[in-house]
Parts: sequence; structure tokens; C-alpha cells
Amino acid sequence: MIFGLVTVLTMRITVPTILAFDEHFYFKPTQLVVIRVYICLTALIVLEMILIHLSVGLLYMTTDWIIALYIPLLIYTIYHTYKSCVVNLAYQITDKEAKNFLMEHWNRYIEHDDPFWIQIQRRLHCCGLDGPRTYLDFLRRVHKSCYIDQTEGGHLNLRGCYDVVYDHFNGVRYIGIALSWFALFLQILVLGLYAGYLIKKHIKVRFFRIRKLRIHVT
Repeated sequence: MIFGLVTVLTMRITVPTILAFDEHFYFKPTQLVVIRVYICLTALIVLEMILIHLSVGLLYMTTDWIIALYIPLLIYTIYHTYKSCVVNLAYQITDKEAKNFLMEHWNRYIEHDDPFWIQIQRRLHCCGLDGPRTYLDFLRRVHKSCYIDQTEGGHLNLRGCYDVVYDHFNGVRYIGIALSWFALFLQILVLGLYAGYLIKKHIKVRFFRIRKLRIHVT
């Protein structure tokens, strides 16, 4: 039941986030990174839940010394997960490429009046790089696409395109970091399960040996 609940919750978080990236087609390279990271983390968590389920039965089927060999292996796995997922994987989700994309087309608009920038503003519902003041910094008149009703007499949209990118990618990055820590927590849980059972089994064996020795003496 717990295995199914964790799996469903993980998929409930990752799948809608991946599907939501169809909205902004301008940031394909960054979107592909997000999808790859989320698929890796989801697969890792599901695999760990399966291994936990199998480990419970494995504990009762192995001897003490085999279980003791599992613990160093788990410690190495925990270290590898921390280094690969927590430190590197989730932090691959960055808005750097998306911001470079916006800067490139903004420069084209300033230098050559490239209309594609206007399409970006209308699609993302933003104005300039950091808001309308970006136009003023370049001594340009604020384009009518920066207004809510697309006319210069309407309400001005103060949200910059950088803000849209930040809001779009920063949230999924934090979710990816949370999933990475959760995957690490599952491995630490398995380590605690193995270590606790090994100690319990050792105490039990020691108790029976002492009891058997007392019976033999008497």
C-alpha cells in the first residue's frame, strides 16, 4: 500500500509538470533537460520502492554475514545518489539557456526590428527583458504588445520576460531538488532497515547461544 501511494504521488507531481511544458515552445532545450531530469528521478524513486519491497523479504532469507555485506554497498549507493542526484542532476534545470534565448532575440529586435520578439511578448504575456524599462534603457518606445489590450492607451504590462522564465523554471527546479532528497531518504531508510534488522538478529542469535550454553552447563 505504501509502495503504491509513494509511486502515485511521485507520478502525480512529475507527469503534470512534464506535460505543462508544451505551453512555452520557445525554450525547447531547457524543457528537454527538465523532462530528462524528472523521468530519471521518477524512475529512481519507483525502482527504490521496488527494492525496499524486495528487501523486506530478503532480510528473512539471508544469513548475518550476507546482510553485513549489504550495508557497505548501500553506503556507497547513498553517496553516489547524493553526488549524482542531489548535487548534479536537479541543478541541471536552469533558466540560463532560456534567458540567453530571450537576450538573443531582444538584440535582433533592437538592431534589425525582428518581429519575432513581439511574438514572444504576446505569447508569454510579458514586456521587455526586465519590464517596460528595458525599452527606455535602449531609448525605444514601448511596443503596443506590452499593453494588456494590445493598444497604447490601455493598461501597461509591467512583467518582464525574464520574470516569466524565472517563474516557469524555478518552481520545477525546486521540485526536482525535493525529489532528489526524497530518493536519498529512501536509500537511508533501507540502510536503517538493514542495520536495525542486523542488530536485532545478532542480539537474538547471541541470546539463543547464551541460553544453549547455560542448558549445556546444567
